[in-house]
Formats: sequence, structure tokens, C-alpha cells
Amino acid sequence: MAGADIRRFSSDRRGVRANAPLAAAAGGFAALAETLILPQIILAYFVGQLTVSYVAVGFVAAIATGVWALGRLPVAMLTSTQRRKQPWALAAALVRAAALALLALVTFRADAAGSVANDEGLLRSFFICFVAFAFASGFASVPTEALIAKSIPNLTRARFYRQRAWLALGFAILGALVVVRLFEQESGAGLRPFALLFLAATVSEVAVAVLLASLREPQRVAEPRGGAALSAVRMLPAALGDGGFRRFLLFRTLLSLSAIVDPFLIVFALSRLGVSSAAVGVYVLVLVLSMAATRPLWATLAMRSGERAVLQVSALLRLAPPLLALLLPYLAATGFYRDRFPAALTVAVLFGIAFACLGAAAAGQGRGNFGYLAEFAPVRLRARYATLTNGLLAALAFAPVLGGRLVERAGYDALFLTAAVVALLSVFVSGALTNAFVRNRHAAMPRRHVQGSTPPSAFATGASASGAEEIS
Repeated sequence: MAGADIRRFSSDRRGVRANAPLAAAAGGFAALAETLILPQIILAYFVGQLTVSYVAVGFVAAIATGVWALGRLPVAMLTSTQRRKQPWALAAALVRAAALALLALVTFRADAAGSVANDEGLLRSFFICFVAFAFASGFASVPTEALIAKSIPNLTRARFYRQRAWLALGFAILGALVVVRLFEQESGAGLRPFALLFLAATVSEVAVAVLLASLREPQRVAEPRGGAALSAVRMLPAALGDGGFRRFLLFRTLLSLSAIVDPFLIVFALSRLGVSSAAVGVYVLVLVLSMAATRPLWATLAMRSGERAVLQVSALLRLAPPLLALLLPYLAATGFYRDRFPAALTVAVLFGIAFACLGAAAAGQGRGNFGYLAEFAPVRLRARYATLTNGLLAALAFAPVLGGRLVERAGYDALFLTAAVVALLSVFVSGALTNAFVRNRHAAMPRRHVQGSTPPSAFATGASASGAEEIS
């Protein structure tokens, strides 16, 4: 009987060698699609073309993160008793592709009809499609990672995640270059550039679905089970009794609230600074390259000073975008500036620093969030702390909606000043975070292999183009 079980297990594992390159390619195409519709820049600009409502622009960022998190909630209930995860991951990928295809179709039609400003029908269609896309993306994240955990052997999984991360980075840079080229060629072409981007993202999502369908899912290998959300809620009183965790939650609250400014930066640059639409693609490229270039720097800083230092520097970088947006218009209006610099070009270049800081801060937060919890939280409570933190971040995802209301009532200066003050407070509060690096420095060395074999989504995906940030 034991020999029969061994033979069935061996047969079940046959053909899984192709899973790693297929899954890595799926991750690359997913990163490409997310870059082509980068919510903080591309979709915020798109909505800004359709309406004068800043609240609507704020909803873009809220949906990208908040609805994504909501999409993860029903997964455990629907899939926990299902041995096969591939059908769920594939279905969600197809929903994403269908939502983008429909969005591309209605945008092409609106462009052909000459509709741009105050097109309520197109705006409504956009939000319906984007909500479906974000919800399906959040839903897909759980069965997709479970499918990968089953399909990639433990011994090669760490190498697979590294390869997938580099491939996703390469695809993201490729997507940014496509955006640069498209907005250069189609500058002033109405909605056509957006329609082409939505179409390209649809093709990428179809490729993701095809690659996921090509994976061979072993039937006799159970996926790792995470902590249940309900048990995490029951642990809330005990978790809040930890002073170090309370300080971390306060810090993450302030750092997340400083992101109220993010979707309005591109709208402000185009409407108030006189930046041309051709710069939109350049800002996407700057953000992606900044994320890529700073990841080795964050790793070095974490190795030398701990994850607390990574979070502190990330908070400091969050100060730059609102301060730059607040001061640059006044600087550009001075005679000293106008006499020495070509105003239009230099304002566009200087404002690119804001997006470089956003990309660097996102990469730092992506590394530091779970890394810091891993340093100071007890091992038995680490997953519960992470789940509670995710719940908080999901609630705070709707802060940009309040940012839009603030712009409508008090103007851009009030928004930028508020975001700068909140970011500054997060810098001060970061000094109160528990410094567990020295205490855990030597004990953490053996954990590197364990962490390396954990899916990237189990740390933080602040670098995700969708704006979704996760710790699990």
C-alpha cells in the first residue's frame, strides 16, 4: 500500500519542471499589465481627463488598494475546502482580462465620439471595470500563491521567487518604456493613448491566464495554510497589549495617511505646473526605475541597521513629494529662477523628483513592513500581527478620497501641507519604534533561508503597481 502511494505521488509530481518558468512568466506579464495602467499616474490622469471632481480622482487610489484587499476576504471561505486552486486563479485572471477589455472598448468608442471632459457615462464605466479588476486581483492573489506553493518544489522555490522578481522588474520597465513612447507619439490625441494602454494590458492579462492554465497542479500536495482572519480578530486585545505593536500601528497609520497626495500629483503637474502630457510616461518610468534602483540599497541598509532604519528612511522620503509640490510653483514664479532656468522644462524635470521619491519609498515600505514585524514580533504571533496590520492598511486605503475633498474645499496647498505634516509626524513616530535589530541580529541569520522561501507577497507588495500593499 505504501508503495502504491509512493508511485501515485511520483506520478502526480511528473511534469512539474515546466511550472517554474511558466509561473515566472505569468508574474512578468502581470507586472507589465499593472505598469501599463499604473493607478497613481495613468489612471489618475485618465479620470482627471473625464471629470473635474477631485474626489473621483481620489477613488482611483482607494479602489486600487481597498477593493483589492476586500477581494481577498471571500477567498478562504470559497477555496479552503477545495483541493484544486488552479481553476480559481484562472477564473480571476479571466475576469481581470475581461474588465480591461471592456474598458478598452468603451474608451475607444468614447474617443471616436470625441468625448473627453465631463463624460459621466465613460467615468461610470471606468469605475465599474476598475472595481471588477481590483476585486479580481485581490481574489486571485491567494489561490495563485497557493498554486505556486503546490507547483514549485520547496528546494527550488526561493530561487523561483528571485527569478520571478527580476523578470517582473524587467517587464515593468518594458511597460514604462511603452507608456513613454505612447504618450510621446499620441500627445494631444484625446483618449486614444489610454485606450491603447488598456488594450495592451488586456493582452498581458490574457497571457497571464494562458500561462496559469498551462501549470500542472499536483493533486496530492497540500498548499501551506495561513492564519485565519477570524482568529486574528480574536487576538486583537492581546496584540494591542503589545506596546511595540501599538507604536508600529501608529507609525503605519501616519505613513499610509501621507499617501493622500499620491493620485493628485500628476493632475497637479498637468493642470498647475504646465507639464506636457508627454511627461506622464517619463514619470511612470522614473517611478519604476527608482523602485528597481533602490531595492539593493534597502537590502544593504537593512543588513547594516535593521528594518526599522528602512522604515524611517522611507518615511523621510515621503516628505519630498508634498513639499516639492507645495514649493515648486512659488520657486518657478521668482525672477531669480526664471532668469537662470528654462522654466517649462526644468519644472517638469524637478517635479520628477517627487515620483522618484514615491518609487523609492514604495520599495522601502515593501521590504520593511514585514521585515520589521519579523524582527520584533514573537514568532507565534507574527502572522496575527501581519493580518491585523493588513486590515488597518485596507481601511486607510480610502484616505485619498478625503484628500480629494480637501482639494475641492481648500485647494492644493492645503492638501500638500497636510500630507507634509502627516509625513513629518510619521518620521518622528518612527523614532519610537522598537529597535530589535541589535538584539536579534545574530539570531536572525539562520532565518534568511526560511524568509527566502516565502512568497514575495508574504512580505509586502508596496511596490505593486496596483498600489496594493500586503503583509501576510
